[in-house]
Amino acid sequence: MEFKLDNSLADNLALLKAEVERSDPECAKILFDNLHLLDVESEAGPSRAAIGEFHKAVLKGLEALQRAAEAKS
Repeated sequence: MEFKLDNSLADNLALLKAEVERSDPECAKILFDNLHLLDVESEAGPSRAAIGEFHKAVLKGLEALQRAAEAKS
């Protein structure tokens, strides 16, 4: 995968999503289902609180994935 500087952020995110989905579809879903938490209308970017909420949501999804895998074994 190669990001292109001339691409928009949305285009490069689409490239990343496609690559991650090929590699690990479940983790890709967790990541991209929660990416909106970082999309804020601020020139400074997401706040520490928004980043923390993103981290919590992703961790919750990963923990659920791990519990499901453990339940299967």
